[in-house]
Parts: sequence; structure tokens; C-alpha cells
Amino acid sequence: MRTRRRTYTSATLPSLVTVTKPIVQALAAVSCTKRGRKLQSCTAKAAKGKKKNKCNNIGGLWALLPLDLLREILSGLGLKANIQASVVCKAWCEAAVSVRKLQPPPLLFHYKHHTALPRDYVPHPLRFRPCKLELPGLPFPPKPTFSKDGWVLARKSESYYASTLVLNPFTRESFYLPPRRHEHRSRFLAFSAAPTSPSCMVISYTQLRSCGSVLIDTWRPGETEWTTHCFENQLPFRYWSKCVFSNGMFFCLSECGYLGVFDPSKATWNILPVKPCPAFYQFEFDYTHNPVFMTEHEGDIFVIYTHCYNNIPTVFKLNSKHKEWQEKTDLGGLTIYTSWPSSFVRAGLSTEHRNKIYSSRLDQFERYGLYYSLGDAKGSDPPRDHLATYHILWVEPPHNNFHL
Repeated sequence: MRTRRRTYTSATLPSLVTVTKPIVQALAAVSCTKRGRKLQSCTAKAAKGKKKNKCNNIGGLWALLPLDLLREILSGLGLKANIQASVVCKAWCEAAVSVRKLQPPPLLFHYKHHTALPRDYVPHPLRFRPCKLELPGLPFPPKPTFSKDGWVLARKSESYYASTLVLNPFTRESFYLPPRRHEHRSRFLAFSAAPTSPSCMVISYTQLRSCGSVLIDTWRPGETEWTTHCFENQLPFRYWSKCVFSNGMFFCLSECGYLGVFDPSKATWNILPVKPCPAFYQFEFDYTHNPVFMTEHEGDIFVIYTHCYNNIPTVFKLNSKHKEWQEKTDLGGLTIYTSWPSSFVRAGLSTEHRNKIYSSRLDQFERYGLYYSLGDAKGSDPPRDHLATYHILWVEPPHNNFHL
């Protein structure tokens, strides 16, 4: 079949010409648009994957840290730093949240100046420099005598009056208690709860050798003067140098190992019918070289004795049911922090902390973290000296302080 040839001249109408170029351009435009969208989608996915890989790379090496070591490091951080550390990677987030729910360990404070460290000093990863206890307007801080719930009770003796100061090293709040005459009435101080709590009671306790009486002065927030209670001393010539608040009562430990109990609700003073704590008659007693500490945990009373010759602590726990002191060779997972003004017990810390007794003494580089493991009968490097001092004390940090 022969195809008919058609010839177009200049007179041919434009409407009769089949125009295909615009159609080709439109198809090309549609194709380019789809290709561009696909290219953009691929680029976005690649960028997202690259960003994701970058995030994974950031957390890759950090996530390889041992969990116990990671928890130990994070447990020493405040709430703000804990939250910041939780965004590093998934492993850090889980560890940070786990220690955030626990009661934080106490921090060590002192008000002495730091010494210069040698240039070749390599810091211990689990040793820390103590926090400095200072407040504006107090160039010479008073003598700390007790610590509880993040507050410190201190005494500043003058020629005739003794000033009692309550301060918070975290919030820098401070106020003086009503003044009292005679410095000896402020020799030993303690309180039941933070001064911001309605259940707070501050006591000052001492013994008068002249009349053989025990004097206990009490003060509550809102009162303008102290209330004095005088009791007959059933143990003459013995001071009550340690005190803890437990089960609504103040337990005072004498220098011969007896426990005196002051009940604020009844205003009574009694000697607990228990034999003296063995810590006081095992060795020749000397508070300076053989420090004795007392603390409590969930109603249990602990006494810790440290001998100057071997620096090995001995722990005794009061068995209230059998009315006797029992020596402990294992703390049952607890951790004890000892200092002259106050000592504390913590439960649920990391495995590295359990069954250990942390001293308030410092190493040669003025770092704290010296301990003795009661279960393993092993300790870290020995301290520079065996002297106990009021200048260094453990203070409980606030559990929800975001700015710590």
C-alpha cells in the first residue's frame, strides 16, 4: 500500500500542524519533578541516617564503660548534671535514671585551704576534692558539731557567750539560734530534722562535773529561748560525746560505752539497760587517736571503732531485742561514712560501694575516697595520719537540688 505524501506550505494553517514539543517538555517537567522529589527524599534519608550513625558513634565508646563504674561516677553528680549525662546514650540514660532514684551519698566538706598539687599529679578517677564550707560574712567559720538533712550545726565560742549557728552549705542559708551563757553548755549539739521542718528540735547536752548532773537544753523553730532540763547523772565523770536521733528519741553515747536516751515527748532521760559497747574496753580509749563514731539506719544503732595502729575499723550493732551489742563482719550491702561531727549509712549503692566504710580522712593529694571493705577485710591506701578532726565532715546533699 502506498502512502500518500502530504506537503505543507506557508499557507497551511498553524492549527493543522501537530505540535509535540510542548508535550515533550511537559512530560520532561513531570519526570524531573518526580525525580527531584525522589532525590530529595533519598538525600533526606541519607542525612537522617548519617545523623543517626553520628549519634550512635557518640555513644558507642561511652556505652562500653562497666555499669558499676558508670553508676559510681554518676552517683556523685547533682540532679542537673545527672540529667545532662543521661542524653549521652541509652546506657548512660538507664544508669543515670537508676542512681537518680537512690538516696545520694553524702559529700565531704571542710573549711581549710587547698594545698598546691605537684605538676605530675595524676588524679585518681574515684577520688574527689572536698567541698569548701564557707559562707559570706563568715571569714572564720564556727566549729561544726553535727550534720543532718543537708544542714550543719556549728558552735562559735566567745569570751562569755556561745553562739550556735545553723547553716546550709548548698543553699547558703544560715541563722543564729538564741544565745546562751556558758560555753560548756554548747559543747555537744544535735538536732532531729532540718530546721525548715516542723518536727525539728535542737538539743545541747553536757555534764556538769561540779554537781554531777546532765544538762539538756532544747530549742524548736519559732522559740526565742532555750528550755533547760536537768537530770541526775547515773554515770558520774563521763561525757556523752556522740548523739543520733532515731525512732523519735536522742541516743547519746558516753565515753564508757553506755547509751543514754532523751525522749523529747516526755522530757525524760534514762540509761539504756544494755551492757557497754565493747569498742570502749577492747583498747585503751583515746578519742583523738582511736576515734569512735555512731550512726543509725532505719532504727538500728551502729558504733564504729577505728584503732590507730592498723586503721582497721570494727563495727558494732545494737540488738534491741536481745539487749546486747553484736560485732558485724558484714554490713549486708550497707555503706557507712564516718566523720567526727556526723556519720551516715546508705543502702542500695553500687556494688563497688557496698560493705565499705568510707573515712573522712584525705590522701596525700587531699582527695577523699579512702575506705575499708569489711567483707573482704581489705582497705585502700592508708591515710597520712590517724587524727580525727572537726574541720572535715560529711553532709547529706539535698535529693532534688537541681543546681547542685
